[in-house]
Amino acid sequence: MKYGFEWTPGVFLLGTVLVLPLVPSFALIGLVVVALASFAALVALAGAVLAMPYLLVRSLRRRLAARHRSTEDSGPIATAIAHAASATAR
Repeated sequence: MKYGFEWTPGVFLLGTVLVLPLVPSFALIGLVVVALASFAALVALAGAVLAMPYLLVRSLRRRLAARHRSTEDSGPIATAIAHAASATAR
């Protein structure tokens, strides 16, 4: 069994901790990358929060419209069953 994969994040973190104080320009680049990634995550989260009510209402309207259409289509079948029941009762 090889444990090299499990040690990779630790080695990367140790390398980052050792290299960044030695080369401040890499630290600045890393800081900018992390800041942009966090900003993108916040924008995506805000977009999801704003889109959720619209998507929920749209889904409910579609479901209600489908339910309404299914009850309209069952009308002739219900009358046919009622006529058949009254014909057999005679």
